[in-house]
Amino acid sequence: MKIINLSGRIDSNNAGIVESEISSQLAENPAETPTFDAENLTYISSAGLRVLLKAGKKLGAKLDVLNVPDEVYNIFHVTGFTELFRVIKKPREVSTTNFEMIGGGIFSTVYRASADTIIKVYNKWAVTLADVDRDRTASREAFIHGIPTAIPFEIVRCGQHYGLVYEMIDAETLAATVRDNPGRLSELSAKAAHLLRKIHATEFEPGTFSDGREKLREMIQKPYDMKLITQDDKEILDGIIDRIPVRNTFLHTDYNPKNIMVSGDDLILVDIGGAGLGHPIIDLLISYSFFVGLASAKDEHFRKFHESFMGLSAQTLGSMWGIIMREYFGTSDKDILSRYGETISVYSLLFMIYVVTRGGQLVSNDERREISAGIMAQIRESSVNLKPIEGI
Repeated sequence: MKIINLSGRIDSNNAGIVESEISSQLAENPAETPTFDAENLTYISSAGLRVLLKAGKKLGAKLDVLNVPDEVYNIFHVTGFTELFRVIKKPREVSTTNFEMIGGGIFSTVYRASADTIIKVYNKWAVTLADVDRDRTASREAFIHGIPTAIPFEIVRCGQHYGLVYEMIDAETLAATVRDNPGRLSELSAKAAHLLRKIHATEFEPGTFSDGREKLREMIQKPYDMKLITQDDKEILDGIIDRIPVRNTFLHTDYNPKNIMVSGDDLILVDIGGAGLGHPIIDLLISYSFFVGLASAKDEHFRKFHESFMGLSAQTLGSMWGIIMREYFGTSDKDILSRYGETISVYSLLFMIYVVTRGGQLVSNDERREISAGIMAQIRESSVNLKPIEGI
């Protein structure tokens, strides 16, 4: 993403120079819409605002102006430019050093900041400040449409990472609740299935959220960039994604026991960061990976890391998934559940091969290549007889 920095004062004395500099940077890649970083901007006059307006018209896009100091933000607001641009204030700095981690997933980690607030901190590689603001908007949209989720009220910066501050709810993660209250496993697993059904019964206008299939493509791009898979491998994976039907169903895309909070008898989602639109199989394949795939991975490093991260044994997670499948599909017929389960498990390999890139120091690059080769062998074998997605 192209970032254009705005600094100092921009007024009638230097607006022409700034306009020339911006035009020059835009010409370097005319097909890319840049983001303007105003962290070091101390003042902008009407002449400076006109420069940005011209840039927006030239690009034919609504510009993102990020990290705007309070004093400068007031200028954008009073002049009405917050309606023309997406203007995001400079986040305040917050340290999570002494905060309790209470949840998290692929894209973020959730901390209890105080008795009244929690903070969701994003992985640095995953998002920009503009993405965080979109997440804030997405949470509000989901809440308005009846999906039980908390609404963030402030963007903050935690070191090199961005975060969102939410009002604290009296709740624990589903993982922690099942760990501490094993007698509630069946009840809460059934509720998790019903919540997932509710999510998948909710549709949005196209473009409200990103395409879930494109999120999968972004995931498989990662192992390709790391040379863990070949071009031929990637084409096979793209072909499997192409077989997923298009839908405008709401997707969480990170639905796992640490992103579901238990508040009394209710379940609440705390991470809408990767929300998208698409076929429910996308949510199901990722959830399967968390409940079953990673818990039963052939590589011992991943199994141990996953069990430690979840705080639940593979047996417990497997029991929960069995109940979720039964309740989600509304049947106890073993043949039907087996057919659905087989389809979901094959599609889950799309996510599993991405997870290999997330091993950190747990595995070497040679081990990653070996694991990736094993997953691709499974995919090649399974994709030959992959049945169309039906009944999901």
